Amino acid sequence: MTQSNIPYALRRYYSGGHPPAGAAAVSSALPLKGARADRGARMKETLTDAALALPVVILLISFTLPPEMSISLGSLRLSPYRICLMIYLFPALMCVIRRQEGGFCLPDFCIFLHGIWATLALIVNMGMADGIESGGIYFIETFGAYILARAYVPSVRDYRDVVFLIFKIAAVLLAFAALESLSGHHLIRNIFKAVLGGAGPHYIEPRLGLTRAFTSFEHPILFGVFSASAFAGTYYVVAQGRLCFATLKKLSVIMGATFFSLSGGPYTALALQIGLIAWDKITKGIKGRWYILLSILSAAWVVLTLLSNRSPILVFISYLTFSARSAYNRVHIWDYGTAEVARHPLFGIGLNDWIRAPWMSSSMDNYWLLTTVRYGVPAFIFMLLAIILIIKAIHPRKAPNGLLKNGRKAFVVMLLGFALSGLTVHFWNALMVQFFFFLGCGLGLRDQRSSSVSSIQPQNERRSRHGSIRYYS
Repeated sequence: MTQSNIPYALRRYYSGGHPPAGAAAVSSALPLKGARADRGARMKETLTDAALALPVVILLISFTLPPEMSISLGSLRLSPYRICLMIYLFPALMCVIRRQEGGFCLPDFCIFLHGIWATLALIVNMGMADGIESGGIYFIETFGAYILARAYVPSVRDYRDVVFLIFKIAAVLLAFAALESLSGHHLIRNIFKAVLGGAGPHYIEPRLGLTRAFTSFEHPILFGVFSASAFAGTYYVVAQGRLCFATLKKLSVIMGATFFSLSGGPYTALALQIGLIAWDKITKGIKGRWYILLSILSAAWVVLTLLSNRSPILVFISYLTFSARSAYNRVHIWDYGTAEVARHPLFGIGLNDWIRAPWMSSSMDNYWLLTTVRYGVPAFIFMLLAIILIIKAIHPRKAPNGLLKNGRKAFVVMLLGFALSGLTVHFWNALMVQFFFFLGCGLGLRDQRSSSVSSIQPQNERRSRHGSIRYYS
């Protein structure tokens, strides 16, 4: 069988998401007539346009499947997204390594080292057997999610399709969230509990007279951050950065889904994204506007340092919460957590309990701090270095087309929203996997081959504005 007879979806799957080199040029060079010309035009369109790879579709949908669908094998819990990552980890890694352009690079190595160091820290603290089991799952959830995105989201068009799919998922979950919040019944979780068994959703006190919506997630905070993370992508990619009534309707979907979580962390992430988008819109055309914003934030940091008896981080943490009680608790989390880091800087404490006041719960609502407490300072540094390198790889370059420019803005604003919410929220299970998946998506925005799509015919561009996504299997 020749390469031309192999379905495009399979060629794309094994080549890492790109059409065969020169395929579009060969298609345009052949003299075709009548029906053959139409077929040639459709094939050229297929080869030129992007299609979201099946592993990505499966993983994104698995994020929203309730924990009642997990399979228990002894002490090991296999959730749908874990099964997906186990299946695609090795093929995705081979795909990136074999790629001629945009192959394995320094950010990939940093995330790899983050997963390896965390596994080593768990072995040191928990023993060989428990450390390998817990560390192996952590490695799969972090590096596996990251490398899957690197393999199958290699261009801005793929990233666009990811954003469209997440927006549609959030829109569906909004309907369930509204019903849950107003009725007081957790529909999705309770239905799956009745059919498959499991613990079901636990009780959480209402806020503002409304029930906090779980939808299919394990906690309202996870649902809220998942929804809030789609805001920047909805504005810059789905709505193409246009502020109009249609855009406001799309943004209201994300804001509504975030609202029904009734959680301070997601609200913080949403507010930051709104603020950054507003700054981008208001200061358009002003030279050095982002350096101006950075200068303003730096000045605010200095003022807080001089005028407050607390560090600026503690000031932010205390105000980025839903209630005074939560703020008080998070301040103590920071104090006791940083003390643990000082006592165990190299390998952390693993999954062991941390020292805290007797009245405090075991939950450490700070993703960045908990990561450092559990796995040590090196694990945090590897992850931070990867984030910096990814932003550096996509930020300074002038985008050759509007889609790439908006995609980069959406990614950076979304990532900053994640970073801020991580000060008051712990990312665990599906949300943590989603975070590392998004990190892997970032390097696809540096791919200059995606600029060739700017020459697509106008009718294709009109279809992309409506978010048409073709899934190949």
